[in-house]
Amino acid sequence: MSHVTVQVAECHSIRLKRKLAQAVTHALVSTLNTKPEWVTVHVDKFEREKN
Repeated sequence: MSHVTVQVAECHSIRLKRKLAQAVTHALVSTLNTKPEWVTVHVDKFEREKN
């Protein structure tokens, strides 16, 4: 089982975060020769600092 946490700015849409999770899952499946159902991707949002 693989678990990945990705931190992205909260301004990104849910559609873009889902696309990111799919890409990370695909990378792990192809690199580690694992099954997609054994991959968990957690997208953690953070607020950007304002200048």
